[in-house]
Amino acid sequence: MTGSPSLAGKDIIEAHEASDVSAINGIVSLANILKTRGLLTNAEAGAIYESMSLPLGLPKYAENPAVQELQLNLDRLFAVVVAPK
Repeated sequence: MTGSPSLAGKDIIEAHEASDVSAINGIVSLANILKTRGLLTNAEAGAIYESMSLPLGLPKYAENPAVQELQLNLDRLFAVVVAPK
């Protein structure tokens, strides 16, 4: 981002949301590729999931419906990665 003063608060929030989704999808995709190639164990994938989930469960965020939705999405995505093949 360039820090343009013309960006409204709503635009910045939406950009952060898009960035978060993009990062999560990239991390989960990479984990899935590594797992498929035998380079990542279920335990390691679980550790990645835990490290991504931990901040979402902090009291500061836990009651936020948007954070809860993000956690649910993360749960679903990682369920595919750690599912028995």
